[in-house]
Amino acid sequence: MRVPIEITYRNVSKRSEIEQLIHDKAEKLNDFHDGIVSCRISIELDQESKKTLNQYHIRIGVRVPPGKELVVREKSGEDDTGDSLRSVITEAFRTMNRQLKKLKQKQRGQVKSRAEIPEPILDMG
Repeated sequence: MRVPIEITYRNVSKRSEIEQLIHDKAEKLNDFHDGIVSCRISIELDQESKKTLNQYHIRIGVRVPPGKELVVREKSGEDDTGDSLRSVITEAFRTMNRQLKKLKQKQRGQVKSRAEIPEPILDMG
């Protein structure tokens, strides 16, 4: 990626393995769109949750020319166990990959459009 990745942590301690996972996934975004100009990731732990399991919220924001911003928001489910932060990050990047792929196809004109419906011809004669 040509620009640095910005990662923000809220109520989550910074861990090197999570940081490495994010950098690896962010680098692979270039496989889906090579014009990325910024990538911002936010990781938040919902502290207001009264549940026994932590609920993580991940937000990925990616900007591509001409002035397009794609945003993905993922959160861990109530039934997640163990290392749910890794799985939420992975799912958020999968969703961003799909969005970038779809945007690139659209920018290249490869997206199927609706077939045009011909105008009815009125015979006024």
